[in-house]
Amino acid sequence: MKKLQKLRVIHYRRFNFVLTFFCIVYNYIIRKVITKEIQMKALRKLLSLLIVLALFGGGITYALTPDNNIKNSEKLANVQASTTLKDLNGDFLSNISYANSKVSTSLKIDNNTFLSIFKNAVEKDSELLNGSYKLVGNHIEAKLPVKLGLWDTMINTNVKVVGANNSVDLVLEDAKIGKVPIPDFALEKYLKEALTGTGVGVSGNTIKIKSLDVPVTIENVEVSGGNVNVTASLTQKQILQYGSAAIKNYFRG
Repeated sequence: MKKLQKLRVIHYRRFNFVLTFFCIVYNYIIRKVITKEIQMKALRKLLSLLIVLALFGGGITYALTPDNNIKNSEKLANVQASTTLKDLNGDFLSNISYANSKVSTSLKIDNNTFLSIFKNAVEKDSELLNGSYKLVGNHIEAKLPVKLGLWDTMINTNVKVVGANNSVDLVLEDAKIGKVPIPDFALEKYLKEALTGTGVGVSGNTIKIKSLDVPVTIENVEVSGGNVNVTASLTQKQILQYGSAAIKNYFRG
């Protein structure tokens, strides 16, 4: 009887040992499987995130890449600036006419003269010097490189010129950054920051120049045929104030 009981104890201990060992092995395998599954899920999520980020970044890069780049020779900084706004006084004087008790004058400014005047009008360290500007048809085609975060991109716009009562409005139409249209509120914020300290006003997509440094009263400014056409008039006071100086400069030149 004692021998039988001893044998039962031995068998019971062996069974417990096998059961314990099986449980340990089972738990180890389960943990491995679960851990591996969790790792695979995390890896799949990470890969999905990387793919989304790559597509998103690629989409942004494509959207911000301009269709055309600015050639070095097209930059305003490389324009030969030989004409200033004051140099036009003689041209205004040579085109004076008198009709209906009114002294008037007109001026046609071609692309080269426009660029020369524009370059002399901006500050020497202005970012505008890195841009490209050209009179095309009835507007100014403007391109300005900018940096947006990690991306080098460009603002493109067609500038419509509207002048009257000795002031000029520059209306930025179809403005885009890269290939993306710029909303007027975002364009207004950018223009206000870029033109701080210049004395001009900004409203939406319009730059307002209230006072022009010319010895005449500007009645109309428009771009047509790739030229800036200016119509102006002179009061008696303006004729007396600026006429003598303009005549001297005109004949001296």
